[in-house]
Amino acid sequence: MSKRKGGEDWLEVLEVGPSTRRRLEELGVTSLEHLLEFTVDELVDAGIEPSTAERLLAKARELVGRKPRAVKASELLKAQYKVVKTGVAEFDEKTPWGGLREAFIYEFAGEFGAGKSMLAHQLSAKSIIEGFGDVVYIDTEGAFNAGLVERMAKRFGGDPSQVLDRVSVYVPDNVSALEAFVKYELPKHLKEGARTIVVDTITALYRAEFVGRESLAERQQRLHYLIDWFRRHARVFNALVVFTNQVMDVPEAFLSGLKRPAGGNVLAHAVNARFMMARPSKQKDEGYMWPLDVPGMAPDVKIQYRLADDGVY
Repeated sequence: MSKRKGGEDWLEVLEVGPSTRRRLEELGVTSLEHLLEFTVDELVDAGIEPSTAERLLAKARELVGRKPRAVKASELLKAQYKVVKTGVAEFDEKTPWGGLREAFIYEFAGEFGAGKSMLAHQLSAKSIIEGFGDVVYIDTEGAFNAGLVERMAKRFGGDPSQVLDRVSVYVPDNVSALEAFVKYELPKHLKEGARTIVVDTITALYRAEFVGRESLAERQQRLHYLIDWFRRHARVFNALVVFTNQVMDVPEAFLSGLKRPAGGNVLAHAVNARFMMARPSKQKDEGYMWPLDVPGMAPDVKIQYRLADDGVY
């Protein structure tokens, strides 16, 4: 049975009957915040009457303090957001937020060896050391390296054992397992103090499982629905979401050699800020990134970085 602070049952606060309670428990809803992430149609598909579903969501919004209201643009201008410094000097200097801000989804795309996974590890360590919150690291490629996080924690003055204890790593076997975790298990972590979600990489399982043009439509639909759940987590829990992503060749002959992030328009329209990463020579530690689609940044801004044994500089 799910409890709120003080031992109060959140389902009792909603004043639901036995049948609705059973439906919500079968659906896997774990808190008022998690309930707010579902749509009326999703609750109806779970067997809840439409009028009941609308009432539940309205009641949950009231209890959580998220009643629908328009916000003055002047309020948005003055809004203060928590920011995580990346530890990459030029990135923190040149980006509009001075790092990565809460409630946003970021994407870092590049070829193998560009440093995407290393940056993902570093953002995990920094989130904890800076007091932003715990981390859920979704590792779709088996690339998570606890030793690397340990070295990064030492570099940034954190306690390595405490940092590692606050990173929860999930390795999904397939697309269905990934989707189930994001939809039903991830909200539990967010409710318990996780604030940063890292997915390394976001498209890997979809590209491996849905092969061929005949599978493209289903792949994109499934990917779109998954990313929409990350958007819900960012909105409801103010979570910081970071995707790393693979790249693909642009097929047009006159653009030969040009790369773009995998995932197509589904991913392009879903994230708040996209960066490309490149390391021209794998024999050298230097690389650079640039804003592919970042509000407030010109596309010709170049951010230099360097890879080392203890992270990205």
